[in-house]
Amino acid sequence: MSVWDELVGQDRAVETLRRAVAGGRHAMTHAWLFVGPPGSGRSNAARAFAAALQCHDGGCGRCNDCRTSLSGAHPDVTLLRTEQLSIGVDEMRQLVSRANVAPVNRRWQVVVIEDADRVTERGADALLKALEEPAPKTVWLLCAPSADDVIVTIRSRCQHIPFHSIGARKIFEHLTHVCEWERAAAQPEALWEVARQADGALRDALSMLEQIINRAAGEVTLEDVEFALGAGSRPAVERWLSALKGEGSSSYVEFTKMMEGGSPQHVFEELFSLLKNLWLAVRWPNVTRELDVSEQEKKFLAEEAPRWSAEELRTLLEAVANLLVQVRLGVRIDILTGLLMLELSRILDSDRAATRPPQATVSSSPPRPQRLAADPAVEPVEEPAIQKEDQVPVLQPPAQREADRPEGLLEADWKPASKEAFVKLLAAARQADFVLYCALLDADMKQSGSSVLLDMRDRYPYETLCLERWRSGLLELLEGAADGVFLRYRDEEFA
Repeated sequence: MSVWDELVGQDRAVETLRRAVAGGRHAMTHAWLFVGPPGSGRSNAARAFAAALQCHDGGCGRCNDCRTSLSGAHPDVTLLRTEQLSIGVDEMRQLVSRANVAPVNRRWQVVVIEDADRVTERGADALLKALEEPAPKTVWLLCAPSADDVIVTIRSRCQHIPFHSIGARKIFEHLTHVCEWERAAAQPEALWEVARQADGALRDALSMLEQIINRAAGEVTLEDVEFALGAGSRPAVERWLSALKGEGSSSYVEFTKMMEGGSPQHVFEELFSLLKNLWLAVRWPNVTRELDVSEQEKKFLAEEAPRWSAEELRTLLEAVANLLVQVRLGVRIDILTGLLMLELSRILDSDRAATRPPQATVSSSPPRPQRLAADPAVEPVEEPAIQKEDQVPVLQPPAQREADRPEGLLEADWKPASKEAFVKLLAAARQADFVLYCALLDADMKQSGSSVLLDMRDRYPYETLCLERWRSGLLELLEGAADGVFLRYRDEEFA
């Protein structure tokens, strides 16, 4: 096992470093800068490179030079790892003095700085002189999250080696090898869940796996992972989404359990990632085989894709993206769950309405909308009593049936409001009252002249808007509607 085996998913970086160790033409230089996100392996690569430079076999991983270099005990390898906020000038001067000493084993004097982004300006001046006038057989290895984090005079004199986040499949494969090496049994989906939650950082994945193995009794299962890392695993979100179109109340309960058993941000991020993959599978089916997902998730995408339309998934993705902002603002779990289920009900209800066969009705006119009044004390005007001859069940054209007219306006008079007007109303409601904003998410806004009609899909938001507190707030937002604001929910009126 060579020193390079620990560098997972960084093949191009390893190839460049191997060529430098082998003495390739123009491959070796006196200063290197390893940059990449946390957990990508930049520090491990620097130590592996230092060991390979001291090893006679180019980093075999078995000899004394390799082992002592990796542990920091080699006389010609100096490792600087600080827990302080900065690396000052005194520490840098000591390193420069150490770098000027001839190597004991007559190969290389290697100095590794794991947090080069913490070097102060004066410390960088001391390092700069050593880089401009390098001692023979001295190699500087600097590590930082990005090149921009290092002072420009330093990074301009270094050979850059970029490291990137590691894909979930690469991490899964490495975790599988680790379990085989440690003789620890583990379910594939459990390792996939660890790989997903590591978010491209192999170091974090290994740390999580170690904790889970220590807690697990025997085989590492998905339940062990959820117990250690929290609810909301990808398989749990898959089961919830798969049952969504067939089960209403149970899906709400399951999602609430996931939110309460784990991090709300993690649950919504997993949901967004799964919806994104499902949308890609519906929109471009050939993309599925290129996704960095498990075989179980590919099977789920293939089975679930025919049940959803691209438009439904796009709308749901937008809703989840908007709710992610609310999650980071610390909105309560029950409100987040309610907002998500409200958006889901809109999508699923529209889907059912599109597939439901038309029903025969006696009246072709819609129910009368209720006009909102600012003064709740005003008594409604009683309509004149229906005469006996009017009760004869004779069908009439819609234009002749005055009782079906919504306070003087026919359904044909109402036109859908522009998207800009509705978005503007939602923005104003969000600034004024969050509950008012949530209720308006369920409305379809229509206009006729200077009148506004809000068609509600669900009864609860309809009743909320009829309460005095939010009714007066709505009238303030729609003060430009001179001819009145109307509210309607199916064939019911809220008194």
